Amino acid sequence: MPIIDFREISQANLANGEQDTFELFARDFLEILGYEIVSEPNRGRDGGKDLIVLETRVGVGGKSFVKWLVSCKHNAHSGQSVTATNEQRITDRVSQHGCDGFIGFYSTLPNSSLTETLEGIKKNNKSFEFQIFDKEKIETKMLARPEFRAVILRYFPVSYESNTLSNVGLNIAIA
Repeated sequence: MPIIDFREISQANLANGEQDTFELFARDFLEILGYEIVSEPNRGRDGGKDLIVLETRVGVGGKSFVKWLVSCKHNAHSGQSVTATNEQRITDRVSQHGCDGFIGFYSTLPNSSLTETLEGIKKNNKSFEFQIFDKEKIETKMLARPEFRAVILRYFPVSYESNTLSNVGLNIAIA
């Protein structure tokens, strides 16, 4: 049973002044994970990108960088999975924005049609990378790292206030 209720974040398709909140949450989440934010969320025509983030990889051969196009889909209110129809022209969008890979950041799950599409792109283009952050991965990472406490409190105050979160040791000391 989920501990975080993604429905606490306003729907993206309602013009209520909070329609960008899921993208802002994605930005804050990815930044805490260590990605550098290259392009912030904004309103209007975005060419199929909600964010662009940069990952720095350090290995024995030095540093390498992966520039990710991030697409956010907030379907928690409907419960619908994210389909290939929802994520069209992935390779075109990645190329258009000068990125190396694709991150799907979803408050539900990807549909098998989307997963198959991404795996097909990878099969035909070995340099293409993709990652999916679904609701379970996002929750697991947030609950496992104390750096996410302020993010949980900001975006999921009702979930935080429930006894569930205090039972898993996420007590925030507010100064």
